[in-house]
Amino acid sequence: MTTVTTIPRFDFRVRWATRTDVGRVRANNEDVVRVEPELSLFLLADGMGGHEAGEVAAAVATEAVVESVSSRPAQRAIDSYVRRPSLEHRAQVFDALRAAAAAANARVREEAKARAAARGMGCTLDAALLVRDRLFVAHVGDSRVYLARASATLQLTQDHSFLEQRLAQGAFLRPSDTRGQNPLMNAIGLDERQPVDCLHVELGRGDRVLMCSDGVHGAIPREAELSDLARAGTPHQAARALIDTSLVRGGRDNASVVVIDVAERFVRRAEADDGLGARDLATARASALLVDLPMGSVLRALSAAVEVELAEGDSVPRVVASDQVAWIVLAGTVDAGDGRVFGPGALLYAESLVGEVPRTALARATTQVRALRLRGDDFHEVCRADVVLAAALFERVARHLARRG
Repeated sequence: MTTVTTIPRFDFRVRWATRTDVGRVRANNEDVVRVEPELSLFLLADGMGGHEAGEVAAAVATEAVVESVSSRPAQRAIDSYVRRPSLEHRAQVFDALRAAAAAANARVREEAKARAAARGMGCTLDAALLVRDRLFVAHVGDSRVYLARASATLQLTQDHSFLEQRLAQGAFLRPSDTRGQNPLMNAIGLDERQPVDCLHVELGRGDRVLMCSDGVHGAIPREAELSDLARAGTPHQAARALIDTSLVRGGRDNASVVVIDVAERFVRRAEADDGLGARDLATARASALLVDLPMGSVLRALSAAVEVELAEGDSVPRVVASDQVAWIVLAGTVDAGDGRVFGPGALLYAESLVGEVPRTALARATTQVRALRLRGDDFHEVCRADVVLAAALFERVARHLARRG
């Protein structure tokens, strides 16, 4: 069913629908979908492990996340961000989501120790939190979160799989490499400490958020088809179309989706979010990709961008979500891999925007970095919708590459 309502701390009315199916091969459904409207929290977990251990892991993990986000420290962090959306308070929201994922990891590992037959027990985890006009995401594993807009459908999360990890580090894979096993490298319950990807994006009326397990995106590998299905009709209709398509394609895995529509705004706030505010827009506009473009064009181009935070020492991936990416640095410094250090406004891996493999070494964050990530496919989708903008952007990419020689 589709629910239309207001939820706490979010400035827009929302409509959402969920659907899950055991599929046509598996005996039981190890996916768990959970919505907590009073927390503005949406969860999807895909369990793994024999003897129903995956089903238990997903249920235990989602329960732990709900308890953690409901805790007084997490609620204080979220309330602080609502009152004053500074970068410091935004970091506290991310800390709360990381703490929730850590709690889920600890709980699953405790459960596994208590079950002799639960070897390999674990699950993926995606948590989507709506606050003010923002979507905060915490991601572990290979379920996915997408943002469907009129101009583009963005894959927000990156699969924590072996091949994705190799591609992100700049490896060049032969076609034969992609036809074999692609094991999951990161999941709740696998290790005592597990990495958690955190990101956030600004939302507006008409945006649609899709969360789905690999039983859906694995059955619909073509990004254009998944985008069309995700945008179809109401949230309920889109959820049904995605699940039905996965079943038609064989239903080899459990399939689950959460579809969230951002409806009309009913809260107006005097204080803007300090995320991609005036200063960040000015920094992005000074980059080689956007220099001298009118602000309207800048905003249309950046509808394909996702803001990401990198810790000091992190490599800057060349490939995210099975696609080459470019980056615009907003804050912090990056070592280009050849001794050169770049700061705010730098454009990294510009070749990715024109379909070429970057010739530069793998960059690395030398401080904590905030940057805008542009996947090639998302960038091209925006360009196809506006040929005048496309001409201006490709001209700037060409000039940048020519200067770099």
